[in-house]
Amino acid sequence: MGFVLCACAGYWEGIRTGPRATGCLHSMLNPIHSHLFSKKFTRCVLAGLGLAGALTNTAHAWVTLDLPDLTAPEGGSGVVAYSNLPDGRLVYGNNQALYVQNNFGSAALTSFSTPPDMDPSFVTVLNSTTAVFGVGEFTNSAVYQFNPSTPATPGYSSNSTLQNYAAAPAGASGVYVAGQNDINGDNSISYVTLSGTQQMVVDPAGEFSAGLAVDGGGNVYVGDNDNNSVYEFTAAQIQNAIRTSIALTLSNALLIHTFSDDVVGSLAVDAEGRIWAAGFGAPGLFYYNPGSGIGGVLDPEDNADDLGGAYTVGAFSANGSDYVSYLWQSDFSSGSSLVYGFDTVQNVPEPAQAAWLAAAAALGVAYWRKRRRNESLA
Repeated sequence: MGFVLCACAGYWEGIRTGPRATGCLHSMLNPIHSHLFSKKFTRCVLAGLGLAGALTNTAHAWVTLDLPDLTAPEGGSGVVAYSNLPDGRLVYGNNQALYVQNNFGSAALTSFSTPPDMDPSFVTVLNSTTAVFGVGEFTNSAVYQFNPSTPATPGYSSNSTLQNYAAAPAGASGVYVAGQNDINGDNSISYVTLSGTQQMVVDPAGEFSAGLAVDGGGNVYVGDNDNNSVYEFTAAQIQNAIRTSIALTLSNALLIHTFSDDVVGSLAVDAEGRIWAAGFGAPGLFYYNPGSGIGGVLDPEDNADDLGGAYTVGAFSANGSDYVSYLWQSDFSSGSSLVYGFDTVQNVPEPAQAAWLAAAAALGVAYWRKRRRNESLA
């Protein structure tokens, strides 16, 4: 998916390629917003479509693995959660099951010995021997610590109880947990240590559940599903909230971006600073680059028309490389498909960047044709 730019009759028009409709140049900073295709640009678009399409529509070759079919017995939601070990191996869980990759990039998996009864809301790896998962319930529920490197003897231990639906690592000391835990029933972000202490650091954080992520500098990104926005709290702000026991609010944060779709249920920040967002029914992996102001959407599983499916997005570093990853499930019923995909951040393109190459190509073709026409009339 990408953009084709074209100059025609004194106008610039950006046409989104791929299956997700069209959009204007002025919406390139928020390319999910779209406008109706105008016939007066048709001839111009078609002139550059061949070369521009080759530049912008080439499918990105993610590394993908088919995972064991989803297990969602009666009463389970079918939610899937995942994280990555420092060596890149995938650790993921669904209802009453946890798995770890035998080797990075391998399709071979090992099941953990029977984990506690769970419908995992999150899995977060802190280091090679310490990981945490939450038991997804609509009420207070357990948060378990375990050793992700010893699936035969993971040593599950419950160190906290709170309503939880997302989490992100808080260094080596614990996790930030998002859940509906404030006295008014709103969502909040709590700092939960490995010893089990809890302290709210952001309250409230919106009415509905949304994603949570931490970048390499310890800055915390919070999704607000009330308005599809992503906010950033600096590491210093969060540490001050922990030190003073005074919770922050979204008004203390920097608004990074507001997505035009309801896609902040899952968040990640890659090594280039791009914000990635996805969720239930999302037609792909949405991203926004605060540095360039460019945003877009990638649909690696061609899920645009499958509104019953869901993407979960992630970012991790391993073996000296930085990656973007996703988990896609075709729906939430037992036996539905699960696909895991990943690639280095350098290989995951920003489709809008190719638009300028496409624009140059289209202008070049238009100039060449005009020159040939003038020469023929001379």
